[in-house]
Amino acid sequence: MTSINLFDGLSPPHDQELTDILYQDKGVRIERIRSWGQTSPVYDQDEHEWVTLLQGQAHILFVDEGEKVVLDPGDSLFIQAGRRHQVTYTSQACLWLCCFWKD
Repeated sequence: MTSINLFDGLSPPHDQELTDILYQDKGVRIERIRSWGQTSPVYDQDEHEWVTLLQGQAHILFVDEGEKVVLDPGDSLFIQAGRRHQVTYTSQACLWLCCFWKD
């Protein structure tokens, strides 16, 4: 069994978000995402998503409800498939661990 350190091999600041797929099999995908102040378009995904913020701070807006969630290191959030959301803020050196799957 090979272990993975989520903090190893992190790229320096970049003008775009970087995603590493850590694991993918049978409908499950686990990603490490590195942000440096980027925001996102509105996502309307056909997958469920569970996110944990490991480093930095991020704001996620649930578009239809007008609800904003602030994530700090260690915070996690489940986003149900089809729930429209947008990342409206990421701090410098923001590190995410995300898991995606379908029913």
